[in-house]
Amino acid sequence: MIKVKKVAVTGAGGKVGKQVVKELLSKDYEVLSITHSPKGCPGKEVSLDIKDYNRLVDVLKGQEAVIHLAAIPNPIKGKDTLVMETNLVGSYNIMKAAAENNIKRIALASTDCTLGFTFSKNRPNPEYLPVDEKHPLRPDDSYGLSKVLMERAAEAIVQRYPGMSIASLRITYVANPEEYNFKYFASNPQGFDPSGHNLWSYIDNRDAARAFRKAIEINLGGHEVFFIAADNTRCIIPTKELIERYFPEAKLKKQIEEFESLENNSKAKKLLDFEPEFKWNEESGI
Repeated sequence: MIKVKKVAVTGAGGKVGKQVVKELLSKDYEVLSITHSPKGCPGKEVSLDIKDYNRLVDVLKGQEAVIHLAAIPNPIKGKDTLVMETNLVGSYNIMKAAAENNIKRIALASTDCTLGFTFSKNRPNPEYLPVDEKHPLRPDDSYGLSKVLMERAAEAIVQRYPGMSIASLRITYVANPEEYNFKYFASNPQGFDPSGHNLWSYIDNRDAARAFRKAIEINLGGHEVFFIAADNTRCIIPTKELIERYFPEAKLKKQIEEFESLENNSKAKKLLDFEPEFKWNEESGI
């Protein structure tokens, strides 16, 4: 593990971005916060549009790693092209500008929406459970598709610029401790979304931030994709019962434990040395 010193964080004023900046500062990193408009982030802050490639090249000079979180975080009705342009072009610009500045470590905020279970108009069902990084990706919405294409762009970047290490972190639903209000949903999953939405997964914001930090501290020797989710679901209904109710046709890849997450995070545990520390039920006293 090689610890870089100077890290640029795009989307630093957002929910995950604020926690990532806090995590990095707690570990004595020098943080450059990149925002679309001024947010009052701690330390040095620069505001720009990530679609402005030339500006990005200039701003990233002297940085040693990039954590890219800036994006439109969901499909916007009637503005699919804006979502695609911002998320895909912006992400490519970040990676290309980093490469041109000889920045070797990048962590990208991808999403479990790449699976197609969350925002797609015609949602596919999982082929097997728990899902892992090899599961087919079938989003038909602009947000999920933009992230699939971002991951593909990362493959092209590491091919063109050997020696780069890019991690695409497929983060799931991110919650701060004060947002652990899952009580109704925990026992009534159909009342929220009978399709399973994102397979009832979640990740504590503090864990998500730590995963991004770890992703820039290791040389992956190319591009790798990781699911970042807690070890348990956000339901108090056993996971096996959820599968029987909603996805009876899915093949089971392993024996399912009582409240086990249906997003397999074992790759992140192995390659990033990432272990989720926080569970919603323990934090909520349930």
